[in-house]
Amino acid sequence: MAAVRKMEAEKYLQENRIPELVNNLTSLLLYHRPERPREFLIKQLENLKYARLSDVDYPCLFDDSNLDAIFGILDPAGQGYITGTQYMEALKTLGIDITNVEEPGGRITLELFKHSMRIQLKSACATFKS
Repeated sequence: MAAVRKMEAEKYLQENRIPELVNNLTSLLLYHRPERPREFLIKQLENLKYARLSDVDYPCLFDDSNLDAIFGILDPAGQGYITGTQYMEALKTLGIDITNVEEPGGRITLELFKHSMRIQLKSACATFKS
């Protein structure tokens, strides 16, 4: 009986993306370290709800300057592109589940990298069942 309840609980948490939500909120909390953590968390949940309803950006730690920096690290010679393998490693480094992500072929420019990363981050930061 207890094993069944545990499996039901785990399934519920996974289906509703609760671990992702808690991880995202915890990351935001530790990054910003607000004086009023409860109010901050409430505001983040409100932002998440608003983003879901209006299709604006979700609360996320990474912005364009972070993506520029990551691309620069992956392209230290300044060639202007990275490989699909490097792209996949960047996703993993950012904590994005790559289970259903296909590795892109060819050269990935900065603009393509940022565009693709924004899509992946939006999905990862949504933290609710689609």
